[in-house]
Amino acid sequence: MLEQSMDKRLHIKTLGVREWIHQSSHYNRYEATPYEMLDYLFTHHDLLKDGSLIDFGCGKGRVPFYVNHLFCLDTIGIEMNSVLHRDAMTNLMEYRQAFPKRPGSITFECCIAENYIIPAEAVTFYFFNPFSLDIFRSVVQRILKSAEYSPRVLEIILYYPTDEYVYFLHRHQSFEKIAEIPITHLQLHDKAERFLVYTYKQP
Repeated sequence: MLEQSMDKRLHIKTLGVREWIHQSSHYNRYEATPYEMLDYLFTHHDLLKDGSLIDFGCGKGRVPFYVNHLFCLDTIGIEMNSVLHRDAMTNLMEYRQAFPKRPGSITFECCIAENYIIPAEAVTFYFFNPFSLDIFRSVVQRILKSAEYSPRVLEIILYYPTDEYVYFLHRHQSFEKIAEIPITHLQLHDKAERFLVYTYKQP
């Protein structure tokens, strides 16, 4: 019920799970982060406020819209699927008509994540298992390259993280885990229900 009511409040449509007929082994299905989980994250962790948030595998754009709505931050959604990107752009038109004076920009890019050049103003990078470890590794390298050119504090947020993602970041010398946020009422049945937050350690 919360999903429908919040979508309606934001004048967007982000419900549903979408599988693809020609699903790549590197890219996962579309499924938006539940609003309840996002509220849980924001209750236990303060997002960086001095730059923009990028949601990789944003689908129809729920996270960029909700973060902008709550915090008036600039947000960017990266989505490789043209159908989902079109849905996100339709949502953007409806959202801007409903909230024409809401501060903060919202943009959506239809591109392959590992080819996306990280802008210098991006500080938070959100992942809900959008793709394989190989692609995640490539994206992280892009993030580090951006930090090399424009030194700044960065954070990576993982929701429902895979063991592969966790192991990779745990062994990566440039990142430090600063928060583990278990969804306590759901972890009784599924230990993966949690957020992990990593910060970039300046060399």
